[in-house]
Amino acid sequence: MKRILYFLLGSTLLWLNAAQAANYTITADLWMQPRNGAEVAQMPPVRAALQDWLRHPGSRLVILHSGDDIGSLWSSELSDWLVALGVPSARIDKRVSGQDENSITLAVEP
Repeated sequence: MKRILYFLLGSTLLWLNAAQAANYTITADLWMQPRNGAEVAQMPPVRAALQDWLRHPGSRLVILHSGDDIGSLWSSELSDWLVALGVPSARIDKRVSGQDENSITLAVEP
């Protein structure tokens, strides 16, 4: 009986962690649109990531980028916009993911 309870508890914790770790991809085409604070906040991936982040107190926004010069600049600009929108800089991380240079991803992590 204990084994079943431990299994159920472990499965529930894994499911909760997986449910919290969501990714939101911003394409280069979307990012190349003229931007201001309102436009950035209304970009569907940014809006969804911010809503997810707000639902999970203590979580972090992680910016995943290609790691080349363009990806690094893009992640820095996105980070600046997130701070301007009210996200504390201490809650933002930037990581090289090796992904395509034509996109950048926001991940919400515990």
